[in-house]
Amino acid sequence: MIEDCKDFPQGVRLKTDLCIVGAGAAGLALASQLAGTRHRVCVIESGGLNYEHRRQRLSRGQSVGRPYEALDLCRIRQFGGSTGKAGWGGWCKMLDSVDFEHRHWIPMSGWPVDRQSLLPHYESAADLLGIKNLLADEPASGALRTNGPLFSERCFLSPVPDLGATLRTRLRTARNVQVILHATALRLDTDDSGRRVRSIEVASAPNNRFQIEARFFVLACGGIENARLLLVSNRQTPNGIGNQHDLVGRYFMEHPRVRWGSLQVSQPDKTVALHVPSVGTRMADLPGPAGGGINDAFGLVLRPEIRASEGLLGSRTWIKPGPCVNDMDGSEALQYLAFWLRKGRLHRDLIKSGRTIFRHPAGSISSGIERIWHSRHRARHFHFDTILEQEPDPESRVTLDTKRDEFNLPRVKLEWKVGPLVRRTLERMQTIITEEMRLLGHRSDVQAGTDQTPTGEDVSYRWVRHHMGTTRMSNDPRTGVVDSKCQVHGLANLFIAGSSVFPTGGNDMPTLTIVALAIKLGQNLQQCLE
Repeated sequence: MIEDCKDFPQGVRLKTDLCIVGAGAAGLALASQLAGTRHRVCVIESGGLNYEHRRQRLSRGQSVGRPYEALDLCRIRQFGGSTGKAGWGGWCKMLDSVDFEHRHWIPMSGWPVDRQSLLPHYESAADLLGIKNLLADEPASGALRTNGPLFSERCFLSPVPDLGATLRTRLRTARNVQVILHATALRLDTDDSGRRVRSIEVASAPNNRFQIEARFFVLACGGIENARLLLVSNRQTPNGIGNQHDLVGRYFMEHPRVRWGSLQVSQPDKTVALHVPSVGTRMADLPGPAGGGINDAFGLVLRPEIRASEGLLGSRTWIKPGPCVNDMDGSEALQYLAFWLRKGRLHRDLIKSGRTIFRHPAGSISSGIERIWHSRHRARHFHFDTILEQEPDPESRVTLDTKRDEFNLPRVKLEWKVGPLVRRTLERMQTIITEEMRLLGHRSDVQAGTDQTPTGEDVSYRWVRHHMGTTRMSNDPRTGVVDSKCQVHGLANLFIAGSSVFPTGGNDMPTLTIVALAIKLGQNLQQCLE
């Protein structure tokens, strides 16, 4: 059943077998696994069934590191989390096998699980997201040179990305599942030993609070909020739950994104079109099965053996239609404005985007013309969009701020740091990609229309709103917050789901792995509950 926390009386105490905090991709996938069993499951969600601007204020925080998106824009507090229209775009893929391995040139790399053991869970996750042919071979049609440094990595577009809509009926009708909306988790309380969570304090409003007691608890509220909830739960343990080695909140990772370069093609080119994510542009040059279909596309990826020999991170590059101009500021602002309007979300940063558009009319007008043109004709001008893996850094972190929210709890402070290996990987990819494009007979350049500042200066990294690593996975409690079963070290009944457990982030698209890990956790919890 689905209930509203607003209807609960002050001070009530609920009891259940399993309490899941958060109804996003991880929380709903986990709850779905346990729906229909004999175990009582309670899912609490801070938002409602639909997007509510007021609830987003609870995610506000301060960024003190690299410039970053306003934190209340990055994740969505509603049933379905960030998988709905207001959040996620639906792109999915598995992490590569090498992403799970220790790479000596990347400190703190290596997962305590491997991809082979996750494959059954990946397939279950793909079924839940409506993805077909997950294990299909990469294209062997000679789109790129067979002996070249790049290969085409398949990415899938989920036809049912909104898990809130997909699973609502199943969870509403499951007799053993209770979903409570507008229920904001405030803090966890442990027993005197600090080794078992006894209850969680929940509120719908500052003056309406209650407790939920459970045999087991799972935090599934995102890479920032998972860490915050552990840190504010400091009544019995002053440094926060699971933080005996000062790891909670550390190793925050994103997928830095850089828009760069120019590419001009004189004739329709299947190789270029294969790596364009927009369906209309891709299908114009790749009709039928050759286009990969509506629900998949391919990214340009450097072969693992080259990444290993040169000590590089993972990355993936789209080829996108766009204006071939040196000033891309107006174009970027226009696309940012269109992005949020499509999602039906208005916020204070849109005023800044509007000002940028008026300050850079050439880029804005060129971008608008290009969008109209390539929606009706084959595109000829392109740029590159590279998404990069980020090496783990303990100083890239989430901490508690002195400012407080409406429940008088500390807000978060994010210090996002990007290391030099990210830039070295970017520069190497730029060189390789532009050279490959020239070998295919196209005009390609690194610098024209780039987000990269002049040589010797820093790079203006953007982001893709993926929060990872703040409760990282390791079987050694000195290097991780959770173990390979996603159980918090030192806590007998507390688990964490979501990308906050990722030791490394791969080259983009964490959702499929998030759901696969949640399904794996669900199977483990069923055994624990017996």
